[in-house]
Amino acid sequence: MTEHFDLKIEYLKPVKEYAGKIISLGLPSGLTQGILSVAMIIVQSLTNSFGELLIAANVIIMRVDGFAMLPNFSFGTAMTTYAGQNVGARKMDRVIKGAKQGTLLAIITSSTLTLLILIFGKQLMGIFTETAELVELSRRMMGIIAVGYIAVAITQSLSGIMRGAGDTMTPMWISVLTTVIIRVPIAYGIAYFTRSEAYPNGRQEAVFISLLISWILGAVITTLVYLRGKWKERVVIQDKKVV
Repeated sequence: MTEHFDLKIEYLKPVKEYAGKIISLGLPSGLTQGILSVAMIIVQSLTNSFGELLIAANVIIMRVDGFAMLPNFSFGTAMTTYAGQNVGARKMDRVIKGAKQGTLLAIITSSTLTLLILIFGKQLMGIFTETAELVELSRRMMGIIAVGYIAVAITQSLSGIMRGAGDTMTPMWISVLTTVIIRVPIAYGIAYFTRSEAYPNGRQEAVFISLLISWILGAVITTLVYLRGKWKERVVIQDKKVV
């Protein structure tokens, strides 16, 4: 036993088996973030077409959104860790039980935040600007997506369970489906079909209604996929003794 840590070049040589597993688990999450970023750029182009007021309102909304989403992402990360630990301990019954309890806690937390946003929306927006028109527009648009945080709580929690069990591909495809294939066409579709003399580029609500729809559909699809149980096959593949 040595008293000092000895670092040598040969120690840094990757082990093929472990490196492959890390890449297979991590790459889908990285690809998801990249694809979502592209979708956000496309939707941002639509947002910009509505003028400076909505652009400014969107900046304010995203700042509030950042705080509102933190509990959902935290629950998602916690569920991933929880599922991974219990899968490793070969206790799938605890994974299922924890998924129910964790999702319920996430829903309660998001419901509380949603209620606070709806009640104190004007005051929240007032923190970032004193322009009355901008405060009202931000509050109104935030009111459209507020309920969606409850849906995201479900999506993040159940996706976390699937990732922790080793199925990182399913959450990725659901994200791509809801954010790119569903949200982008809906946003541009609503804007197109609501064009008029008063709104030459369509209704501004298109940006946020499409986001709400994508969140709700994401929760529905994730729940159905989770209940179907195909994600458990990833556990079986990794270790036949787990299930």
